[in-house]
Amino acid sequence: MRLSMVNLGLLLIALIWGFGFVPQKLGLEHMDAAAFNALRFALGALTLLPMLLLFSSVSLDDFRSRSTLILSAQLGGLLFAGALMQQISLLFTSVANVSFITGLYVIVVPIIAYALGYRYKLIVWSGGIIAIIGLYLLTQGGTEIALKGDLLALIGAVFWALHILLIAEKAKDHNTLVLAFIQFAICAGLSLVYSLAFETRLLPQQNIGYLWPLINGVVVVGIAYTLQVLVLEKAEPFAAAVILSLEAVFGAIAAYFVFGESLTMAGIVGAALMLLGCVLAQLQEGQKKEGE
Repeated sequence: MRLSMVNLGLLLIALIWGFGFVPQKLGLEHMDAAAFNALRFALGALTLLPMLLLFSSVSLDDFRSRSTLILSAQLGGLLFAGALMQQISLLFTSVANVSFITGLYVIVVPIIAYALGYRYKLIVWSGGIIAIIGLYLLTQGGTEIALKGDLLALIGAVFWALHILLIAEKAKDHNTLVLAFIQFAICAGLSLVYSLAFETRLLPQQNIGYLWPLINGVVVVGIAYTLQVLVLEKAEPFAAAVILSLEAVFGAIAAYFVFGESLTMAGIVGAALMLLGCVLAQLQEGQKKEGE
């Protein structure tokens, strides 16, 4: 079947997210995790300003809308939590592990949706079990410090799943550019508050240190996260999630070429099982809630 523009958009997002782990990892050499996130999401919000000023579909009423502000706050909070867990996890474990474990949000999405009333066939849950087995193999042989990073990445995957579900369910009723801008600003603000309270390296000491949040902020946040909001309102969330999970593959490729990271044989099998589980979990699209 020919890829639709929506699927191509999702694939582009996955590509950017996967290779976006490189500046995230390099940025930690110069800044603490939340400080890096504060700067990159602030830059991402600034990237949207020209579009907000040029597009006639954007008005001040969109910024005053109570429902848009509430949804933006919810999305910004989830974005802050997911990004913080992910960024801190990169301090303790490999880019490859973080990228694959982050991709587990495609398993978490149907689990959360089940709690909301959606029902799925056995193949969906079989995919979840296979992915969990893959996660076990991927994390085998790691040190206690690496396992801490893997756990933080897994917690982050829950927040990413909630973020995807909320966008898919609610974004269509709002101006998506305004929604993206406000959530980035809120995420940046929360990250700044956290950084001021708990961190010491708030700004890079070398000019090269500003390059990584700049690249990540403009490309990963400004382009990819905005595209996510625009695309997910037109996509079925569970089918879209499996395409987005390909960020794990792109992240592992980037880690191999940039950082020389490689997986053990058990890790390779585990990563393959995680991808297989993700695909199986998405073979059936989300059914209607019970009672509808």
